[in-house]
Amino acid sequence: MLFSFIVPVYNTSQYLERCIKSILCQKGADFEILLIDDGSTDNSGEMCDQYAKQYPDIVRVIHKENEGLLLTRRRGFRGAKGDWFINVDSDDYIAPNLLESVVKAIDRYEPDMVMYNFLYFNDSGEVFPSRIKIENETIFSAENKEKVYAYRLLTDDINSLCMKALNREIVDIDADYHDCGIRNMSEDAIQVLPLLTQAKKIVYLSDPLYQYRKGEGSITSDTTYENWMAAKTCFLLTEKYAEKWNVKNKLRHQFYTHNAEVLSNFLRWVFRQVDNQLPKSIDSIVHEINMHPAFQRCMQMYQKQYAKTAYLKLSVPRIMRYVQKENVKGLKRYFALEGKVLSHI
Repeated sequence: MLFSFIVPVYNTSQYLERCIKSILCQKGADFEILLIDDGSTDNSGEMCDQYAKQYPDIVRVIHKENEGLLLTRRRGFRGAKGDWFINVDSDDYIAPNLLESVVKAIDRYEPDMVMYNFLYFNDSGEVFPSRIKIENETIFSAENKEKVYAYRLLTDDINSLCMKALNREIVDIDADYHDCGIRNMSEDAIQVLPLLTQAKKIVYLSDPLYQYRKGEGSITSDTTYENWMAAKTCFLLTEKYAEKWNVKNKLRHQFYTHNAEVLSNFLRWVFRQVDNQLPKSIDSIVHEINMHPAFQRCMQMYQKQYAKTAYLKLSVPRIMRYVQKENVKGLKRYFALEGKVLSHI
């Protein structure tokens, strides 16, 4: 059984050594490390080549033009030789026992996917736990698959491909994402949809085997207008999979309520920006949101009873009504008042 560690690399030379060394020390099975240089403009590409020379039987390098994280990861899938894929971002690192723990889970449960817990860390040395509350060695299969679907539909907690070991057989290596309009935002959220569908058995390990970098140096650390552009595509694809999964009505309403809350948070971000920080006027953005099917269905399917907090139960319907009327002045007043109130709490 061969494992492929797939590592997209873009301008992360200051972190790359720690990442690669954390993989090289793995034990428990044969593995290769596939470094995909996404047109780096620093010396990351040269560092990749140095590791390939130093470890020619383990490390391979692919150099390509810059296309973003989504297509770079897909290139890694196509080039990997392993029976199992493990994704690692080049500014992160993994626990010394990750591979050994995954192999034990595969031998014991024969799953199609192994998910594992993670920690966040920053450059100051602080460590933060994930929000995942799943018992160790929980099995998701036909009898309880909707539970893992609910995690995907209602949270971002299990989206990341970097917290999963994937049996090659459930990965559609040739799936084409060139026209989806996503580069770096929501890329895992859309790729995980067919993987959860195809996996007949998933096992979860509660040990934090993956370490995510949190902060400015992270590949996907900032909120930008790209969040909205990616979210539109992600929402429509996720909605189709919710239909395919035939989820219950309660979960369906929870999904739309959750997305209404996400959309409201994006609008809060929009109204905090100055005009020259946005690619178009706020009036145009509000109009675009109002016209999009994602917003329209959230309006139709939203149910207050599934709001995450009492405050969201009050605020989100009001924000959506302002959007529906394209009342930009009303939104501006509301967010200004909200900011003053929250600053005194």
